[in-house]
Amino acid sequence: MPKIRVFLWQLCHNALPVKGNLLRRGLQIDPLCLTCPTEIEDLDHIFMHCPMANAVWDMAVTHQWLPNLPFNHPGSTLREELHLLAQSQFPWLSRVVLLLWSIWKSRNAFIFKNEVPSSMGTILRAKCNWAEWKLRTTSLSGSFYTPSHSPQIIRRHPLPLHHIGWKLPQGGSIKLNFDGTKSAAGAAAGFVLRNWKGGFITAGTRFLENAPILVAEATALRDGISTALQAGHCRLEVEGDNQIVIQAVQKQILPPWQIAPIIEDIWNMIPSCESISFSHIYREGNMAVDWMAKYGCLLKSHNLSYFTSSPSREFLYILTDDNLGRILVRKAA
Repeated sequence: MPKIRVFLWQLCHNALPVKGNLLRRGLQIDPLCLTCPTEIEDLDHIFMHCPMANAVWDMAVTHQWLPNLPFNHPGSTLREELHLLAQSQFPWLSRVVLLLWSIWKSRNAFIFKNEVPSSMGTILRAKCNWAEWKLRTTSLSGSFYTPSHSPQIIRRHPLPLHHIGWKLPQGGSIKLNFDGTKSAAGAAAGFVLRNWKGGFITAGTRFLENAPILVAEATALRDGISTALQAGHCRLEVEGDNQIVIQAVQKQILPPWQIAPIIEDIWNMIPSCESISFSHIYREGNMAVDWMAKYGCLLKSHNLSYFTSSPSREFLYILTDDNLGRILVRKAA
């Protein structure tokens, strides 16, 4: 990842444009850290001593993304600590570097965009970058041989990869994700509404006892559209991971008899929309509503349950991951 390599080179050569460095170069600026108004902003402060950075390192350990705090030598500079980690071949050094990069990004967003740093957001950004880096380094096909009397090198072309993630709707539109679930506990339907900035609007779920999965999926779509229209949202981008329901709504196939009345209800609501589109998304890009549908199996409420704030920290993490542009990989069949 070229940008991170440049960042790491600048960090190791004390060339990052932190306020302390800029002051030493003759710029007349306030050298103090924005979050610590009594401390000069230098490399060691930003990445090791600032409360914002400490919160990130502590959370990385708490969430088991790092086994322990990486900087454990009082009095050492950041560059000395990184040198020690490299010498000891610290297995999680790449994660440490990506957390440093993410802390730097959070610092810049605070200074230039007035975005208050979030420890969770900083870690999630690092995790996304780490996943992207792992993808780049492991998705190339390798060569291998099978033991035989005359071993042959077999080169296989990698299967095409789908890079999947939740995407923001167009400006002024609302993204509606719907999903159904079926388990030993029963079936449930769920939907999630978010605005064009990724902001959470509302979510809903209902328990459907032993209904077929198709009924759960179609019910989720009907509930979602109805809720959006009742709230005055008339420009919708609809996504779901059930091709049959989507194709039935688009009149590409005849609706299966189990969901025909529900599809007809949806057709009757569509004219009330200013604009509406339907598209298929793989489950990896539909994780928030997948969680909501499964939550319906826990609630077991036959009435539609609404949520205008996150009902769970886990759900909030998924929403945050979506907004940060989490990309997952799915091999083509």
